Amino acid sequence: MKMKSFHLLFTSLALISQLAAHAETRSTVIFEQVRLVDVASGQVSAPADLAVASGRILPAGSEPADAIRVSAAGKYLMPGLAEMHAHVPPERVGAQQIHDTLVLYLAHGITTIRGMLGEPSHLVLRQRLAAGELPGPRLITSGPSFNNRTIASPAAAAERARSQAEAGYDLLKLHPGLWPDAFAAIAETADALGMAYSGHVSVAVGLDRVLASRQGSIDHLDGYGQQLVPPDHPLHGTYPGLFAINLVEGMDPDLIPELARRTAESGIANVPTQSLIENWAIGDLDALMARPAMRWIPEATQAQWLEGIDRIRAGTSPEQGERFVEIRRALIGALHEAGAVLLLGADAPQILNIPGDAIHHELETYVASGLSPAEALATGTVNVARYFDQSDRYACLQSGCIADLVLLDANPLDDIRNSREIEGVMRAGRWFDRQTLDRMLEEVAARAAGKS
Repeated sequence: MKMKSFHLLFTSLALISQLAAHAETRSTVIFEQVRLVDVASGQVSAPADLAVASGRILPAGSEPADAIRVSAAGKYLMPGLAEMHAHVPPERVGAQQIHDTLVLYLAHGITTIRGMLGEPSHLVLRQRLAAGELPGPRLITSGPSFNNRTIASPAAAAERARSQAEAGYDLLKLHPGLWPDAFAAIAETADALGMAYSGHVSVAVGLDRVLASRQGSIDHLDGYGQQLVPPDHPLHGTYPGLFAINLVEGMDPDLIPELARRTAESGIANVPTQSLIENWAIGDLDALMARPAMRWIPEATQAQWLEGIDRIRAGTSPEQGERFVEIRRALIGALHEAGAVLLLGADAPQILNIPGDAIHHELETYVASGLSPAEALATGTVNVARYFDQSDRYACLQSGCIADLVLLDANPLDDIRNSREIEGVMRAGRWFDRQTLDRMLEEVAARAAGKS
């Protein structure tokens, strides 16, 4: 083994041991007199005890001995959230930054992330998270992306799909730049292998081809902007720009209901990442940079984000940004009303989207788009359970379900902002109370500030 590789391995193992020591081990926990938040029904239960052992919820009335007792009177227990368009830093940035990012997700009530730009090291990370070797959410990971730089032909696209399936990735990630024959080769190969594929809608491929495919999810509402420009408009067929913002003046909102209906019929889900768009399109930069959560982001990264915002906004007006957000919110609301699947995802840690914190902003944008708090929460719980056909993992507070839980100080069904009022997080039976989470977050902030 090369000395550098040995050093990285030693460092990673040391960090794992250090971080794992923060949480209670997989022990028995009783939440005393807690109210359960049933996201599917939009109801809250009467106060009752809920017990967890060996990572799963026990039958009602269970009183196991030697349990950690959590006083939860006046508090609310809901299923952990899934962030369906997350990013895990690459191995080259170092184990500490990767682990800090995972802590940020976990501390904000996110117990599952779908990593949308994977690499071989993430397969190992997925295993370590599943084994409880370090604190963090369950990881579902794509492989390295498919785009016009990583594949040169349909045959190469098919081979890349087979290779990633054999490597054990959970899904294929589609990036922009694909052309129809390449997309067809990816889709046909993945379908034959039973491999999921999700992500962008390339301009040359277009929304129609994607809706006719078995693509799992469309992320960022990609491809819809082009479809909202009527054929007789001068902007039809022109360069769409970032998420089609260049076309905003030609978009016809009257076309939204039909697109929503077609999406619902296709069965394809959408991961809006609306918070990402709202930050750079209409966000107050001073207020965004002054958020308390920004203390977890190094100054160099903050500077890069501001430079990126300057570049994006240089080509658009505030009025375009406002209309763009308005149309996207209308599309989110229409997709929901039509019965199309919406999945929670914020695209953190992309520009101005802080891991964990961003998902709560994302929930707020869904409510602003017309969803109730319960319907917004369903995008990260109930809808995810149905999407993966795993009802015991993602939205369940019943006996036998995996104990991925978030304890809140206030009812999120009354006000979606209450999803931030986190008293503790349980991941597969491991309990992280508020004191533990705060200590972990303080350490992340200290490292971001260069103090450790």
